[in-house]
Amino acid sequence: MNSKRASHLFVLFLATLIAMTGTAKAAVRVGGSAFSANGMLARDHAYSGSCPVNLKFDWGVISTVPTTVNYSFTRSDGGHSSDSRSTSLPANRSVPILEEWRLGANTQQFASYSGWVELNIASPNPVANRINFTIHCGSSVSVRVGGSAFSVNGQLARDHQYTGPCPVDLKFDWGVIGTEATPVTYSLTRSDGGRTVNSLTINLPQANRSVPILDQWRLGANTPRFADYSGWVELNIESPNPVANRIGFTLHCR
Repeated sequence: MNSKRASHLFVLFLATLIAMTGTAKAAVRVGGSAFSANGMLARDHAYSGSCPVNLKFDWGVISTVPTTVNYSFTRSDGGHSSDSRSTSLPANRSVPILEEWRLGANTQQFASYSGWVELNIASPNPVANRINFTIHCGSSVSVRVGGSAFSVNGQLARDHQYTGPCPVDLKFDWGVIGTEATPVTYSLTRSDGGRTVNSLTINLPQANRSVPILDQWRLGANTPRFADYSGWVELNIESPNPVANRIGFTLHCR
């Protein structure tokens, strides 16, 4: 009887232990976090480069037992997740909770901008964990004028001068080079007050390859005004970085 009783008590103990384990209260915590910008881990939670930038916030959440976690996000700009979200966790294994934010512009406002995103776990137990970051927005791409040329009636003009009958067809040619592929926004102004009405755009398809920007001007007459006429056309690059390059010329209309 004693042996049977001991066996019975042992079975009851195991059943109680299993029941207690099955009903153990879950506790969750954040095991670690990470901050990425444009798919790359950001050292010291800081990013410097062209904006807008795609930011990703990553929390590794761990639970003591299998459970469902309910959570939401808040941001430094006042934004927040509209609804509570949930995810399932196994026991003692980190599961990522992610949030993304596209932010910034190459303007003074974001030249040195600090913010944060906070994970707020509501259940099974309250946990809050904030990821702080700083972005320094400014285009890492730069362009320059590699060279320029001045042509008259389809012929390169020596010393940017022309002597002959007028009117004449002038062509202005700038070779623009970028450190990487990029769109270039620009405008043109002339010595007579003329200018492009709207900004224009060209695409540089690859780094370190010259792409021409052209302008044409039909000008002059066989009159005293154009007997010795000097003028210019200026290329004004607005982005990704400001560059100005002026081509001067002289006409001697006969």
